[in-house]
Amino acid sequence: MRTQTIALACRRLGHPASYAKGAHLLPADITGPLETTLVRSTDETELRRALSAAATALTVELTRTDPTLAERLHPILTELAAVSRRPHGSPPHAQLPQKR
Repeated sequence: MRTQTIALACRRLGHPASYAKGAHLLPADITGPLETTLVRSTDETELRRALSAAATALTVELTRTDPTLAERLHPILTELAAVSRRPHGSPPHAQLPQKR
């Protein structure tokens, strides 16, 4: 998710997007918040925190890149971020739609 967020930002700003080749060209207001998406350990709490941060960062970039798509994906990404913040085993407030 972090890589896709970087690729979207690169594409929006006209930098090379594949394999994050333009990541070093992104301004600090984009890369700074992405630092919170880095995983510092493999314990469950840390992985959930990083996933929540990544969902939030993707939502922000989608809003800048394609507001219509961001609006469509916002409920799903918001739920993903919320699920990521809940302790393991906690019941969800709302179920994600199931694919049929």
